[in-house]
Amino acid sequence: MGTITIEQIDLIMARAHVTYAEAKEALEKSDGDVVEALLYLEKTAKLKSAPQPEPTPSQKVTSFIDKLNATRFILSKKGHTYVNVPLSIALILIICTLYISLITLLIAIVFGVKIQVKGDNDIAEKINSTIDNISK
Repeated sequence: MGTITIEQIDLIMARAHVTYAEAKEALEKSDGDVVEALLYLEKTAKLKSAPQPEPTPSQKVTSFIDKLNATRFILSKKGHTYVNVPLSIALILIICTLYISLITLLIAIVFGVKIQVKGDNDIAEKINSTIDNISK
């Protein structure tokens, strides 16, 4: 049996993201061979992936803006589309012209214009469910 050093245990712990005891056990099973110890951990499904770092606030904002840009705000009636813009643009316009936008949206709803938000993300799903609840 090969001699197991603290450096080997630290290396296994860092690479495999395992506990001290798991690293020591793997090295003992592999006679001190680091590569064999990593293979042993992989075979026994103890090899863990590196923990994902928490996104920074700027990354969260960028991700949110990307989701808004990938989501479309659509006003249509009987197959005719009146408005089809990214949700980010629609929100900016609604905020800048709040009263006019709200009145316009209410008039559109009264005249049967369908308001849709299309996108493959959670923002579109939440907005559509809210619109469906209001429409009922």
